[in-house]
Amino acid sequence: MSDLFEQLAEVPVPPPPPRPVFDRSLHQRINSRLLVGQLVDLCVRGFAFALWHFFRVAAEAGRYTLTGKYGENRKTDGPRKNGR
Repeated sequence: MSDLFEQLAEVPVPPPPPRPVFDRSLHQRINSRLLVGQLVDLCVRGFAFALWHFFRVAAEAGRYTLTGKYGENRKTDGPRKNGR
């Protein structure tokens, strides 16, 4: 094993790029990818969630307008006792 480590020790290592340029380019790439990811998440999940609830409310408002009944025969979050 020592031969491998000795061979690796002899391999020249290039110097790192200048610090400010490297950091700035890294942050720009990461930030652009994060922005794209957040926008995709908003479009896929956020708008779909909002539209689904909007249409549910619009349907319930239409039902109330036509029948005068609100929320009857709907599932609740759990059993309710004594009107509470």
